[in-house]
Amino acid sequence: MRYVHLYGHDAFAKIKQAMNSPRTTAQLKNRYVHHLDPKLDKSPWTEEEEAEFFRLYSETQDLEKVQRMMNSRRKMKRGYTYVVTLLSICLIYAGSLYFVSKTTTASYPVLEKDEIIIEDTLSESCTINYTTMEPDVIKREKAVIVILVRNNELNPMRRTLREFEDRFNRKFNYPYVFLNDEPFSDEFKQSISALTKAEIEFGLVPQAMWSVPGHVNETLMHHQLDDYASRHVMYGGSLSYRHMCRFNSGFFYRHPLLEKYDYYWRVEPGVHFYCDLDYDPFRFMKENGKEYGFTITLKEIPETIPTLWEHTLKFAHEKQLNTTLLRFFGSPEGGYNLCHYWSNFEIASLNLWRDPRYQDYFDYLDSTGNFFYERWGDAIVHSLAAGLFLNKTQVHFFEDIGYKHDNFAHCVNDGIFGKCMCPEDVGNFDEMFGSCLSDWKSFRTEGLQWDFRKNGDQIVEGRAIHNKKFAL
Repeated sequence: MRYVHLYGHDAFAKIKQAMNSPRTTAQLKNRYVHHLDPKLDKSPWTEEEEAEFFRLYSETQDLEKVQRMMNSRRKMKRGYTYVVTLLSICLIYAGSLYFVSKTTTASYPVLEKDEIIIEDTLSESCTINYTTMEPDVIKREKAVIVILVRNNELNPMRRTLREFEDRFNRKFNYPYVFLNDEPFSDEFKQSISALTKAEIEFGLVPQAMWSVPGHVNETLMHHQLDDYASRHVMYGGSLSYRHMCRFNSGFFYRHPLLEKYDYYWRVEPGVHFYCDLDYDPFRFMKENGKEYGFTITLKEIPETIPTLWEHTLKFAHEKQLNTTLLRFFGSPEGGYNLCHYWSNFEIASLNLWRDPRYQDYFDYLDSTGNFFYERWGDAIVHSLAAGLFLNKTQVHFFEDIGYKHDNFAHCVNDGIFGKCMCPEDVGNFDEMFGSCLSDWKSFRTEGLQWDFRKNGDQIVEGRAIHNKKFAL
């Protein structure tokens, strides 16, 4: 304490040097902080339980067996139970056990011995973890995790689901709906079910939602597929990719398995989650009036959407829409800036897409055939729909959810004591060329007026512009 008074409570490098301490600066800081808070500077174990733990371990030399025995015996007040979890190796060093709380990141010595030193390489990996668990009385929203996946994507799906469960859903047990355009195999269903205690439903995408509609000229469509493939546009020659984008744009929210839900979180096989999430994002959305949430916003490949912006403006004129968010995506003078929310991560209201206004927008876009003649992605469609029908306060950037899809990652820098950790070889796309995040953050909260009239007039921040191309 006297060194802290001498050098200050942030100067632990100097304190370490002055004390000639073999402990790391982080360990010294932890000891100081915990010592100031009596609630933290004590073991969660009673003296009787400490004695019982050591007795059982000395008899069995089997930590897993001790875990089971202690968990079955311990009954704490008010329904709380301390659960010893052997998620990492226990370090028993010179008769001292260290316990690390997941909820406070604080270290609690059961037996304090000042001469004991735990090296950096051991202090995190050699621990017994405990956490407080309440009875299963968490009130969940009417929400679901939606995953469109195929049988041959089982391995990346399992890896993603393991991360998603560990980071979030084992705390909240939100149900899953897995969808496939082909029947799921028994192996897939059994392998996925083994990873979660949450309810799972496996559904088949109806053929009508995953087929070329009758108004599309298939000869022209295949010509366009060949043309896109010859120009090496990403997924340009893929018909199945177009089915997926059309399904996610206009049909997934109408699948019978989603009828009972109000919110969804879209997850895809192979993505990564880098942060422990201790709150319910669905409840956050509901309580704060949010309709759409994202983690990554970036620019689209322009060759995939040559006419989408023009069709969107035409629809806005036809419906005489008044918007405040559409200006984030473009302007009358500059056109579409290619920014969009990446929809492989979406936390959103299903009622946003069930809204008749959105259904009219999708139906109009679908009538053009350009989900097949061009290569319109659902991310662009959802983003421009948000621009047409929402304001900025209804869209949320989930800054605290670390996430990676393909080579694009949103990394959270919350410090060495935080709950996020991006791998060292993963760059933060937020700071790279092609990200639209800085534009999003600088876009005015109240938005910018851009209203549309059937006669071709546009009202932009009180200024009238006429475009005869859109006059109806």
